[in-house]
Amino acid sequence: MLTAAVASGKDRIMIYGPKTDGTYVVEFRTAAGEALAISIPRTEASVVRHFQERMPYGLFVPEVP
Repeated sequence: MLTAAVASGKDRIMIYGPKTDGTYVVEFRTAAGEALAISIPRTEASVVRHFQERMPYGLFVPEVP
C-alpha cells in the first residue's frame, strides 16, 4: 500500500493492491471526509506498480502558501 499525504497530512491518496484478481484501488480522500475510489484493472496497472516500487513509504508534499 502506498500513501501520499498532501496539504500537511490532511488530504490523502491511498493505493491498495494488488488484490487477488490483480487490480488496484486508488482512493482520494479530502480532509473534509469526501472520497473518490477508482478501481484499476490489472491490464492498466503498470503505472501504479511503477510508483509503488519507487515510493514504498509514500510521498509527502508540504502545503505551500
